Amino acid sequence: MKNKSLLMPHRCQIIGWWLLLFAFLVDVIKTIFFRDLASMETAGSLARASSILFLVSLFFICLSKEKVEDEMISSLRLRAVGITAYVFFLAFLLHSLFSVVSRLFFPAFEPNLYVYELALLCLPILTAGLYYVIFRGMLWRSRKQEAL
Repeated sequence: MKNKSLLMPHRCQIIGWWLLLFAFLVDVIKTIFFRDLASMETAGSLARASSILFLVSLFFICLSKEKVEDEMISSLRLRAVGITAYVFFLAFLLHSLFSVVSRLFFPAFEPNLYVYELALLCLPILTAGLYYVIFRGMLWRSRKQEAL
């Protein structure tokens, strides 16, 4: 039985890069044209749209095949996922410890819900970004070693 890959075709990576550029342009337009308080609702809608576009583009970029997808690239992907999982597990552990210690020593400390909402929005972006940076770094290093 042939193993099926869960990765999308390489074309999806190209689509993801175009979506990322479009999300960046939407964010720039929001920043330039919607600065006054009267258009805050429009700016908020554009911010949500650009963040969704950003997440979708990272999804396409990170989960697409390379032009040449071989066993070495599959093992690099697996190692990059493992390293990313370790980093975020450590980050959650440190956040939990900080939260417990801050409540012990500062009982009047109330966590800001905006910070938690921001963290929930940034977490998938940071996860995908860290995975992509680690994977690309390992791929660059392995190709550099092959060239020697």
